[in-house]
Amino acid sequence: MSETNYHSKKSKNVKGLFSVVCLCIIALGLIVYFSATSGRNATKQNAVNENQTLEITTEVQRAVTVRETQSTTAEETEKSTTSKKKEKTTEKTTMEQGENNTPYKSFYKYPLSEAVAKGYSEELVFDSVMGDYRAHAAVDFKGKEGDEVVAVNDGLVLDVYKDDMLGGVVVIDHGGKLVVKYCGVDNIAVKKGKYVNIGNKIGTLGSVPSEAGEAHLHLEAELDSKTVNPLDVMGKTE
Repeated sequence: MSETNYHSKKSKNVKGLFSVVCLCIIALGLIVYFSATSGRNATKQNAVNENQTLEITTEVQRAVTVRETQSTTAEETEKSTTSKKKEKTTEKTTMEQGENNTPYKSFYKYPLSEAVAKGYSEELVFDSVMGDYRAHAAVDFKGKEGDEVVAVNDGLVLDVYKDDMLGGVVVIDHGGKLVVKYCGVDNIAVKKGKYVNIGNKIGTLGSVPSEAGEAHLHLEAELDSKTVNPLDVMGKTE
């Protein structure tokens, strides 16, 4: 082989090696470029995902907080309502009995005068006003219209109302299961649910539409839900 051919072949080998090296460098550059681009894209995507996750989490937390707040408010309202109902339920509806308001034993005041217009009777007799037979399960006390009507003892006012047959009516629990109904009362001075003391003014004497005659107070009494003679319970006589 001549020296010229040798040098020519050597030159070709060097050029080939150089080309290979260049291709490798280019390929490496492309790999680095795409890797960097992919990394940036991945970072951006992760950032987006994190933001979306944060937003979703925040919205969920807000929703949970709102529901918890609403639930707490509803529970508090229900407890408050229940508490008020219990308070109403536990309000006193009867008068406590003591040594001063024991039926048949304690002192009771006359509600009007001591004069009795008509006594207590369970016998059926003809009533000219009503046109039928009926008992007079009450005591009528004489008086003049406008006279002061007073409580026979301490008590709790159970009811106040107007009745077509009995006029103005005041119902008082005087303790010891004694409930007295004052009928024919005008200018009523007490209110339902309030307490009265013995001798306190209930109102003034009016009229009893279902009963004829002079002005009088129609007084009925029940002891343990049974009709009784008011005078007997009060320890009085006609």
